[in-house]
Amino acid sequence: MANLDFMRDRIRRGSEQRIRRAAPVLERRLKAEAPVAEEGGGTMRDATTATARGLSVDVLVDVEYATYVIEGTPQHPIEPKRQGGLLAFEWDVIGGLAIFKKVMHPGTTANDWYHPVIDDWSRILERTPA
Repeated sequence: MANLDFMRDRIRRGSEQRIRRAAPVLERRLKAEAPVAEEGGGTMRDATTATARGLSVDVLVDVEYATYVIEGTPQHPIEPKRQGGLLAFEWDVIGGLAIFKKVMHPGTTANDWYHPVIDDWSRILERTPA
């Protein structure tokens, strides 16, 4: 029986090379789809990376609230972290600052910008030259 290890190694190297070339394309697509705050900040966009690691790609959206944006949140109370503390918000009141013991957040709708791009990975990989 012939030893075909050289073929396996050659296929692996070619696959790793294609993945290395495709990872930046995936990252650009993710960054293009990441929502940007109304104030113009690009935090989630700036915190999104796709890094080739052998035969896989690590995708990271490095902000604490990413899951809340993608999955949405139900209505929920917001309270200070310290007992007896107060919450201060810029509000449309005289003086511009309002103080509360707690507030009820109305919740957010899901914005699943992430999964459609990830689901397109195989097409991105196919279109990347070897």
